[in-house]
Amino acid sequence: MSVRFVKSSVTACGLAPSEEGRALRLVELCGRTAYKSEDKITGDSAKKFVLMLKSHGHLSVLEHSNIVLRVEKDPATPQSAQSASISLDVMLEALRERLGFHRLYPLDSGNGFLLAGNFRAWVETLDHLKERAEMHDFLLQGLGRFFPAIFPEASGREPREASFRISLVSEDEQLELLKTSPSLDLPVFVFRFVCDRGITHEVVRHRVFSFTQESTRYVNYGNKGMVLILPEELNGAYDDATGELAPQDPLASKWLERAELLFEWYGEDLARGLRPEIARDILPNLLKSELFASGRWSGWKHFIRLRDSAQAHPRIRLLAKEVRTYFEGLGLRC
Repeated sequence: MSVRFVKSSVTACGLAPSEEGRALRLVELCGRTAYKSEDKITGDSAKKFVLMLKSHGHLSVLEHSNIVLRVEKDPATPQSAQSASISLDVMLEALRERLGFHRLYPLDSGNGFLLAGNFRAWVETLDHLKERAEMHDFLLQGLGRFFPAIFPEASGREPREASFRISLVSEDEQLELLKTSPSLDLPVFVFRFVCDRGITHEVVRHRVFSFTQESTRYVNYGNKGMVLILPEELNGAYDDATGELAPQDPLASKWLERAELLFEWYGEDLARGLRPEIARDILPNLLKSELFASGRWSGWKHFIRLRDSAQAHPRIRLLAKEVRTYFEGLGLRC
């Protein structure tokens, strides 16, 4: 059968990894999902794929990531050397125009701060700092220690003198800080939604998130078949074990008839030479789409409040309930 139905679903991918290998694999999965090329993922394909995205300027996929740095005064720095080195005040002043793309939280000690941002934010911040060579090189070197594949330019550079030190904040520590104080909104949580295109239009209105979505421009459904999300009125006619609709159900038969006709028209347009990005015009709003969404707790809390509501569409409410359950399992309640 060229058309089939599946149910909406949610997969919690957890916190954006603080270890480079896992971080690269997550970014690759998000990117390849957009083009439905997951079959090309191998044990060592992530680095090459992510660097390809970076070199081509396709940076939106790199947003499914999170680097949290602890920047604090180094007590080992001699007093006489501090005036000649990069200071915290100088660093903050240099970053001032980029703070909209990062999260900055002063340390309770008053001796530094926590600074968070995704791969894209850090890449663009380094580009912004190119005119300030000392600051650029010091920050590049710090990032390159933890993420050498993303920041290979740091390799072989001489260390820059500074009155503070940089360390990486792990996922476990990020989560513990959030639980201790919800204002420390450091972790990035990643979810994979399988839902219809109509629902994705609602999800992407939550603009504090980062999104990567299955592309109808590049995916040729003539080769793969058309998958639709099961409408609620067909729940009783759907076999969860086989993924098939009961052929004797009149309403199910009507849905299949209409869906097969749309898919036939789509195939005809491809056959007469239209590219998938043009032929997609006939595809229905119920078309299954896979969507990765990444964001911090404050954004997900807002998503849950709006979407797990009696006023919300039933299929987005299903997603929001799953998201709520995940966070409750972490001890975070809306």
